[in-house]
Amino acid sequence: MSWSTARFLVGAAWVALFGCTFDPGPPRAGGAAGASSSDAGGGGRAGVRGAGGSGARPGGTGTSGPDANCAAVNQGAMRQPPDILIVQDKSSSMNGSADGSCNSNCAAKSKWSQVTAALNQAVGATDTTVNWGLKFFSDNGACGANKAPVVPVGASNARAIASAIKATSPGGNTPTRDAVTTGAAYLMGVADANPKYLLLATDGLPNCPAGCSLTNPSSACTMTDNPAEDRAATDAVAAAAAAGIPTFVVGVGMTGADATLDAMAAAGGVPQKGATTAFYAVTDTASLVAALDAILGRVASCKFDIGSAPNVMTSVDQIDVFGDGVPIPKDPGHVDGWDYTNAAHTAIEVYGPRCDAILAGTIMNVTVTFRCVVP
Repeated sequence: MSWSTARFLVGAAWVALFGCTFDPGPPRAGGAAGASSSDAGGGGRAGVRGAGGSGARPGGTGTSGPDANCAAVNQGAMRQPPDILIVQDKSSSMNGSADGSCNSNCAAKSKWSQVTAALNQAVGATDTTVNWGLKFFSDNGACGANKAPVVPVGASNARAIASAIKATSPGGNTPTRDAVTTGAAYLMGVADANPKYLLLATDGLPNCPAGCSLTNPSSACTMTDNPAEDRAATDAVAAAAAAGIPTFVVGVGMTGADATLDAMAAAGGVPQKGATTAFYAVTDTASLVAALDAILGRVASCKFDIGSAPNVMTSVDQIDVFGDGVPIPKDPGHVDGWDYTNAAHTAIEVYGPRCDAILAGTIMNVTVTFRCVVP
């Protein structure tokens, strides 16, 4: 695959999965669906008032509907972008080539060059639709991995991540356990409702077991095969998943660590599907681009922020959700429809075939209509 083809595939996939804007078109009669002021930039929440009408039923039944005194307010729904922290191995072995033909000074053939080129492509292509962050390990050239990410998770981080990569070169050991534990703890402290993931990319087995010097590890700390530390790193991945932070595992080059990386990928809760390994095995820039494309497709969701009801008279039950102007039913059973995802009723998720259509780009615009309760 050529560089230009790889770049096109990532960009095209992400236009389909995350690139839609939410422009519902002209209002429906009676304010059933209307124009949205929200877009990928998350501009205002103020909707436009729909046309008035006599939606009230006589007799004070408490049913909802827009009328001359309480028009419906329509606004767009904004997809919740995933928070993804890249936990990138920068141990000395990343200087070698993925095929094992070169062990040092490999320039463009090095695993580091190929991995970072693919990361820059993927992050650049999804800069406005994924909240990216970056943590290297080790972070002190030896066995330390307890520092905060070099790039905190946030929107539009492509330039910051590219700069951090450019300013970094491989060196040190592979304290995978501490890197995963620190990364998961950081994500748990990110105060948003977005789905959160770790993306662990490494070229070999963990080392630096507990008790090793962080600054001057002995040879026993950096031995190639340490089954106890393999289990400890896997347990760290499992703990992150149990805390609501799944981990995707990417193995770079001829790692010699398939069993351990498979165990980590399974423990992370999002193993690769339909392949011989549970982790994503990559050998060059193109295969890593393909792996990242597959991973990013799996984090696409049908969760949307809808904001607070614009009128204090609006009941949480008086909301309509539309996909391209067609009503989506509320479905507490989560089979085919929408439901609230939080107690504040400011976010929804669409389930079933309609979610599939949103992810495929068949449904491009999701909008909501808030209606006042008629006394």
